[in-house]
Amino acid sequence: MFRTERSLEAEETTRGRVAGLLERHGMTVTDQRLDKRGSATVQVVEGNFGDGPPLRVHIRLCWRRDGRNSREALYSAAQLKAKRDAKGWEATLKSVAARHRREGHTHSLLVQDSDAGFVFAALVPCEAIPAIWERQRAVSADLLERGLGGNLSANHAANGSSPSLWLQDDRYPATPAVARVIWEWPGVVNVLALPRTDFADAGTDTLDDLPVSGGDMGRDGAAQRAQVVRSGYPRDARVREAVARRAAGQCERDSCGTRRSYPGFLDVHHILGIEVSDRVWTCVALCPNCHREAHFAPDRDAINAQLRAFAAQFA
Repeated sequence: MFRTERSLEAEETTRGRVAGLLERHGMTVTDQRLDKRGSATVQVVEGNFGDGPPLRVHIRLCWRRDGRNSREALYSAAQLKAKRDAKGWEATLKSVAARHRREGHTHSLLVQDSDAGFVFAALVPCEAIPAIWERQRAVSADLLERGLGGNLSANHAANGSSPSLWLQDDRYPATPAVARVIWEWPGVVNVLALPRTDFADAGTDTLDDLPVSGGDMGRDGAAQRAQVVRSGYPRDARVREAVARRAAGQCERDSCGTRRSYPGFLDVHHILGIEVSDRVWTCVALCPNCHREAHFAPDRDAINAQLRAFAAQFA
């Protein structure tokens, strides 16, 4: 199937943020691989949560939300295979399971991205995928038979020529029952509901872009000068200068707008993380208070979604 350049860029951006998503919710990522197989990309992330067993996670991206459908925020699903096998749906699911076993995958991560950030992230044991698909197909068939599928005519799971798993369907009163199958299935983990690590920030700068003081409770007198080595990500000074020039001394957070005339007052905040994107349209100028709220406030997800919507206009 023909893929537009915009679609390919969106996929690359999302895949570049998946490992960070897992790390922010407690996974220690030990390896990540992206393999091009024709027009498709196979992404595998390895690691573990705490003292848990090692995981080998196959990443599946849900249908892209790009504004073409006014109701796209009401549903979310990921294809398990591009095309159904000639021998039927059951054979297709068996081939999906066999591939996961052959390549050593323990889980699939189904992720739904959007302009405001990740919406869903379901960590699904690979061995459970055929049974979950079968159950979603049965629930969908029952809804359609009872006339509860609204304007839908095709089965959710056996959708067109490809098998799909659904994370959301809020288009009609009864259709959420299909998605509930996966979220209530034993062993499936809602990654976005997991606690964040200490310095997690739902898509903001790495810690070295937001200096925080520390130490052993201070000192008195002269200190011996020591060399300090820091690691970090490269930044384009032109981006920082352009964002600062655009802001003209005023905090770009819509609910703030604090202004100072002296240089150095504003911080340049990387909304997606400096490790993901250092662009004029993914950075904003914030006052120190708003910058820390974008990192540490309980509603930082919403703050960063608003900042991302603002910055996108400069693309």
